[in-house]
Amino acid sequence: MRNLLTAAVIAAGFATTSDAAVLRLDGYTSSVQSVSIGSSPVANTPGTVGATGFNLTDTTGDMGSFVGWCLDIAHYMMNKGASQNYTQTNDPFSNSFGLTAIARDRLQSVFDANYDRIDTTNGDQAAAFQMALWEAAYEDDNAALSVSSGLFKATSSGSTTLANRYLMAASGYSGDAVWKLSFFEVDGDANRGRYTGQNLVTVSPVPLPAAGMLLVTGLFGMGAITRRRRKA
Repeated sequence: MRNLLTAAVIAAGFATTSDAAVLRLDGYTSSVQSVSIGSSPVANTPGTVGATGFNLTDTTGDMGSFVGWCLDIAHYMMNKGASQNYTQTNDPFSNSFGLTAIARDRLQSVFDANYDRIDTTNGDQAAAFQMALWEAAYEDDNAALSVSSGLFKATSSGSTTLANRYLMAASGYSGDAVWKLSFFEVDGDANRGRYTGQNLVTVSPVPLPAAGMLLVTGLFGMGAITRRRRKA
């Protein structure tokens, strides 16, 4: 029950953040796994990239510390301890490879179907989840999701099968949105330096609807009454 209330508070905090942010890379959620890129529709994609989640801190805004994921495979992340100006955007990403509406829906499904079960401190799982996000973002709108075929292909020891499993779960997901996606675009144009930062996505729990909050409050009230009766 406490987790439900905490999730609602966190989501409300994300919703009130300003558009501008200075994000600092504090480190990685796990060991960085090597991923070989077989093909990609994104210009200047490196042949080998690192994959994991990023531990980030908003040093000027309200978001505090959170986990971010790469949606900008053609650029490298800033160095650990460095900060970069970002803008929160609803149009990801005008300064690089833009996301289609279908790609955005796919990203939503990858998070909704998998994220609450991902151990981001596990290198294989974090890399697999990052690969699944790249596939969702870069694959042809009419193609099935798989990192083993299509416009975007990638392999990684210990993570390829997991990535495809996450993508299969996303393709079959038909439930409500569990996570609110927030996109961050690096300030600057497409010709920015390769090591100045990547466009990112992060998530916060979708707030409980008013009826759900009333139910939670009611359950807490019932618990308090029960405790008082037991004391009596």
